[in-house]
Formats: sequence, C-alpha cells, structure tokens
Amino acid sequence: MLIVFKNNSYQQSSYINSARSISSSFYTKKESIVSFLTLNAVNDSLVKENARLKQALGIPVTANPFKDTSYTITRTLDSNAKQTVHYKYIAAKVINNSTDQKINYITLNVGSRHGIKPKMAVITDKGVVGKISHVSENYSVAVSILSDRFNVNCVVPDGSIGNIKWDNKDPNMVLLKGIPLSANLKLKDSIMTSGYSIFPEKIMIGKVAKFVNGDYQVWLSTNFNNLHYVYVVQDFTNIERTILEDSVQAETDIQ
Repeated sequence: MLIVFKNNSYQQSSYINSARSISSSFYTKKESIVSFLTLNAVNDSLVKENARLKQALGIPVTANPFKDTSYTITRTLDSNAKQTVHYKYIAAKVINNSTDQKINYITLNVGSRHGIKPKMAVITDKGVVGKISHVSENYSVAVSILSDRFNVNCVVPDGSIGNIKWDNKDPNMVLLKGIPLSANLKLKDSIMTSGYSIFPEKIMIGKVAKFVNGDYQVWLSTNFNNLHYVYVVQDFTNIERTILEDSVQAETDIQ
C-alpha cells in the first residue's frame, strides 16, 4: 500500500488534503475551546476596568458595573449654572494597533451597529487613547493620541489649561504645551483632560516626566504597546451642545 501511495499522486493529494482538513478542524475547535475558557476571565477584566473607571470619575459603582455602562454627573459651570452630563461607554477589543507611524490608528471590533460614530472619544481605565475617525457596520478605526495631528485639551493641578501633542518620537511620551511657568509644575504631577473637548473631564493623560526646551514632557498613563481593550465614549451632552451651537450658527448666518 505504501508503494501505491507513493506512486499515486491522486491518492497522495487526497491524503494530504484530508489531513489538512482534519488539522484545520482540530485547530478551529481548539481555538473555540480556548476562547470559551478565557471568556470569563476577559469579562472579569472588563468588569474591573469599568469599576475602576467609574471610581476614578467619582461615579457610584453598581453591583455589576459591566452591565451598567452609563453614568450621569452634574458639574457646576459657575456660581449660578449647572450642567448635567450623561455618558455611556462601549467596551471594544483592539484588533490592530500601530505606534511607529506619523499618524497611528487603532482598529476596534465594534461599529455602527454597536452605536459607534465618528469623533467619539476612546479611553481605557488607565487614560486617554484617541478618537474614532472611520466606522463601518462591524468595525471602527480610531486615530491614536500618538499622531501629529491630534491635540488633547488638558488641565494641570493648579487649573491652568494646556494642550497635549505627540512629537513623533517616543510612543510613551507626549509634549505639554501652553502652560505658563507660574503653574509651577512638578515631576509626577498628574495631567488630565479638561472636559472642554470630546473627552470626559478628569480622564488621566499622564504624569510630568521632565522639562526640556521650554516644554514639559508627559509620560503617558496608557501603554500603547500593550493595548487590548478600550471604551468608546458616547457623550449625550455633547450631542445636545452640538445641536444648540449649530442652531445658533444657523441663525447668525441668516442674519
């Protein structure tokens, strides 16, 4: 039989194809089993991240924070005015990520059918990640903070407002600009989002690392070389504000 097999190309091909089919089926089943066994661990990790994120924002944590992914906070704008802000964040898995380009992108496994839209903020429980730029039905792409066209409005401990920008060098470091020397920043001071952009208020960006050539260098709190899960933030307040601002602009154009 061995001689027949060696000299019969059809039988040899059939055997090899059959073996490949069995092997493929085996690895497919193995991957399914591994995915099933790790599913609970993944969910537990997302639950913990969700809880840490809410606690960092001062939001009460429910018994199962993974199921309750929305929260509402009220902020005082001045002595007489208050604003109610409502956010919802959608958990997503990172399926592609670059850190060595001039403009870096992150591909996520959620799209329009999950409620994702362009310009939504992307964060983790550790800090800022980027913003959604492109959306299909089942996938979306975010521009990373590691992009030379990306600016993040931020606030330092004394309340001064500045901007964060990447300098196309170290994927762990960004530049802090627009902060006066009177702010008296110190090493390891926390730099957070100001709430004046697409990002919720007080999301960590990073900590002051050093002062070089008139700029502060900030060590990012998000590790972009180890990015597996993120949250896409749906800001209902921002939608309301955008509609209002657009209506005011329309009235101005008419006049």
